[in-house]
Amino acid sequence: MGSDGGVTTGRSGRWPNPAEAPAAEDLARCVHCGLCLTACPTYLVTGLEAESPRGRIQLARLVEEGRAELTAAVQGHWSRCLQCRACEAACPSGVSYGRIQEHARAQVQAAPPSGRTWLWVRRFVLRQVVARPRVLAAAAAPARRFAGWRFRGAAERVLPGRLGALARQLPANQGAPFHGLRGRSGAAAGEPVQLFTGCVMRELFGEVHRATVRVLERAGARVEATDAQRCCGALHAHEGDLEFARRLAKANITAFERTEGAVVVNSAGCGAALKEYPQLLAGEPGWQERAAAFAARVKDLSEWLAGRGMLPAGRLAARVAYQDACHLAHVQGIRKEPRALLRALDGCELVETEGADTCCGAAGLYGVVEPGMSAELRRRKAAAFAAARPDAVVTANPGCHLQYLGAVREAGLRAEVLHLAEALDRAWAGGDGR
Repeated sequence: MGSDGGVTTGRSGRWPNPAEAPAAEDLARCVHCGLCLTACPTYLVTGLEAESPRGRIQLARLVEEGRAELTAAVQGHWSRCLQCRACEAACPSGVSYGRIQEHARAQVQAAPPSGRTWLWVRRFVLRQVVARPRVLAAAAAPARRFAGWRFRGAAERVLPGRLGALARQLPANQGAPFHGLRGRSGAAAGEPVQLFTGCVMRELFGEVHRATVRVLERAGARVEATDAQRCCGALHAHEGDLEFARRLAKANITAFERTEGAVVVNSAGCGAALKEYPQLLAGEPGWQERAAAFAARVKDLSEWLAGRGMLPAGRLAARVAYQDACHLAHVQGIRKEPRALLRALDGCELVETEGADTCCGAAGLYGVVEPGMSAELRRRKAAAFAAARPDAVVTANPGCHLQYLGAVREAGLRAEVLHLAEALDRAWAGGDGR
């Protein structure tokens, strides 16, 4: 045990789990040019080198070289990273920062220098609740009932601090969970498309899935949703639980190998994780080609729609602020497609807000793990919304959706928060956007 509460991490102070250690070549690729600094949300807030991508990489290098121990302070700097990967989009050297972070956090999983109980709780929730559909459904049911409760407003005013903030972010208009397409008479013909339903999206954003199905069918797809699919594993990988993330990846690949057509995703975080299965399974014998074939089929909803040519005309009479989901813009490189789809709608005034592609502070469990930083990033979004005064804020990720519900209320606006699929569904169905 180190004098500051850290742990001795093995021979020469190196990694406690060498098999999952950040690759030396990944760490060496960073030349410390500093171009990542202005792209990093935590650096923008704190101004601290250790809260920047190059600072966190340097900490990993010091541990790798045996010149530092895996202390609680090091763990804290890594934990405050949102893994938004905006730094990757800004990096001229092609540093795989997301991969470095996942493997660095795998070391904390192996030998946590602090907060062992809290780390175990997070791992338990991700493995035994989030990744288990029936357990997650039972856990989400009270939240969904609270979201539609007639006395919700009064309850929110008396709930303490963090609990009250989380309650204010629950969506109120999502209806029942998405239970697949059984018994539904959708399009009988058309190009086959597989809908990835995920976990949180399925339980808390059922209406987004239903809107997605309607949009896909209007665009000529025959939508299917296999019951064998699982959670994408993104949250597990981000937490450093790479073993379990690989288990989920293999289950999904096996499930979708029995289907045909594109795998369409309406959650940016899930889409990024699915497209990176080849990287996650790179060392797994027999899985590399299967992962690559699966990843090639994965398309974000906006990506798939943009490649269809003619789309149904629609009207959305609203001033819309589109906010880039980090894993859509920075990881998948999809920025133009959602905006093009919105601009094509009659009456839609697309307004760009300051920091539209800066992380909102949702980042999976981040709002629970790092509530202070999450709240500050949400406050910045609220200020941008207050300046732009949109009628609707549109996004493409469930965590962002929840964060923007809070930001809109903090800004004192009556603006709606919509998923892109909901905006398109409303427009193409003939709604006026209000």
